Amino acid sequence: MYPSQTIRILRSTQLPRTACLMLALVGSSCSRERPEPLRSESRAEIAAVEQPPAEVSPQLLVHRGEQLVRLGGCGDCHTPMAFDPKLGMPVPQRHLALSGHPEGAPAPSGQPQAGDQAVIGASFTSFKAPFGVVYASNLTPDPETGLGSWTREEFIATMRSGHRKGTGRVLLPPMPWQNLSNQPEADLNAMFAYLQSLAPIKNRVPQPEVPEPAIAAIAKGYELARAATQEGQ
Repeated sequence: MYPSQTIRILRSTQLPRTACLMLALVGSSCSRERPEPLRSESRAEIAAVEQPPAEVSPQLLVHRGEQLVRLGGCGDCHTPMAFDPKLGMPVPQRHLALSGHPEGAPAPSGQPQAGDQAVIGASFTSFKAPFGVVYASNLTPDPETGLGSWTREEFIATMRSGHRKGTGRVLLPPMPWQNLSNQPEADLNAMFAYLQSLAPIKNRVPQPEVPEPAIAAIAKGYELARAATQEGQ
């Protein structure tokens, strides 16, 4: 199901190493998936969710979350890809949408070479960088292997802080959590509502293979980047 080839991303800027990796990986996957058009909604209905009243229709909340998850490209890394010999190209495995790196699937087989940011595995859900191997998480609401046991507050705290549930391990590149950290709470609430509405997929994603010193260095880099951003405002 998964070819042995891996995809190598080359560094093309002089940004700090972690920032380069994030930009290269996220940018390389932006155009891979073209989802079906969403149902049309009136401008008034969308505005109601962007700045919601005390009560919002659960259906509208989920639909707004679906829009945001698609616009954010979450499926680009969290939905496994497989090579389609008829098309001659990799395609998203929609029956595994947002379930993360498939349990038992291979990690990238190659090694980053001089100038490389990372080597990407065949399912496009694993990333071997100079600091270690990272696997895309299961975002479906499976209670054991996904987000089924998470609360809305924990999800929002994760996106705001860049740490799991707000206080746990730092989120690792190429996860672009900074893109969501300043989003309105209504948007993050809608995204969580949509993810919780999905059919749960039981898929235990491996833990990242990243040494503790590297994790600490990445966390420090996030702090420095946040401080620099706040100084520039």
